[in-house]
Amino acid sequence: MVAQQLKNQAIQPEYFDTVIIGGGQAGLAAGYFFSKNNHNFIILDGNKAVGDSWRNRWDSLKLFTPSQFDNLPGMDFPQPTNYFPTKDEVANYLIDYAIKFKMPVRNQQFVNCLSMADGNFEIKTIDSIFVAKHVIIATGPYQQPYIPSFADQVDSSISQLHSREYRNASQIADDSILIVGAGNSGCEIALELAAKGKKIWLSGRDVGVIPVNGRLGKIFDGMLVWWFMTHVLTIKTPIGKKLKQKFGHHGTPLGRNTRKEIEEAGVILAPKLAGMHAGKPQLEDGQCLSVNCIIWATGFKPDYDWVDLPIFDHGGYPIHSEGLVNDIPGLYFIGLPFQRGLSSVFLGGVGKDAEFITNKILRTNL
Repeated sequence: MVAQQLKNQAIQPEYFDTVIIGGGQAGLAAGYFFSKNNHNFIILDGNKAVGDSWRNRWDSLKLFTPSQFDNLPGMDFPQPTNYFPTKDEVANYLIDYAIKFKMPVRNQQFVNCLSMADGNFEIKTIDSIFVAKHVIIATGPYQQPYIPSFADQVDSSISQLHSREYRNASQIADDSILIVGAGNSGCEIALELAAKGKKIWLSGRDVGVIPVNGRLGKIFDGMLVWWFMTHVLTIKTPIGKKLKQKFGHHGTPLGRNTRKEIEEAGVILAPKLAGMHAGKPQLEDGQCLSVNCIIWATGFKPDYDWVDLPIFDHGGYPIHSEGLVNDIPGLYFIGLPFQRGLSSVFLGGVGKDAEFITNKILRTNL
């Protein structure tokens, strides 16, 4: 239907050396290096404005890394050392970044098809066609909310929402809540709701912890831990490879609170959820919980249906080597979990990957 609309409108294609799909931190970081080299590129983003992907998350969200490690290439984060930025401050920073470096961002350009035509890439939106020699997909790993299929078996008296829909405690009238998923989002939401006096069960595996906010994390203002994260926890080291196997397609270890601290805050740490029994959530130990609400902090699954290219594995994840799609020269990714290391999905870590990818592209144009 969309293809027919484009055909009927006889849209004239626009030509670029590179099209970046996604105008978040990954896409903007790539744009920085292209701008420095007068590269012919454009950034397409489906949001109404730069930074919206951050602004539309829950109200109290803060980064897990302090401001000194939240810099994109060429511009420091405008907050003092050891300050943890809010999600709105991150959104504003991205806007200022795009303005400072005169990024050619086109918002409200939701890409609905990426394919090959006559040896080039063809990118289609609802009202435009772009043709490019190179494409960087920088849409990030958090696309389609994942909810287990047995959620359909939950009794109708129990309210449900995904963590993506959560904004603040005021929207949860229930006082007995199960949060499924003990990663960063689940833990942060659990702590916020527990502080409001609600009874909270947090179900999920122990995902480990990065001591960013502990005693070790404060040595040399966190430089030691950040160096370890960016130089040791990479796909090139044995420990990094092991960590990638564990977290490659999932969230990162806890960045703020330990499970002990979460438990001390009044949150009940529960085993993983096994399924439903008579409409109630049943844990792996057989216990059935009587709750009024379930918050699914179960993460996201990839959503690349718009990519009409054979580059994905059976799970729908892109097959790549450090962001390079070897089977289709000219196609790249930035911002994937553990793309080149643990820091690949962090605001202050994505610039390193962006420089690596853009250098590959710029060298082909010499």
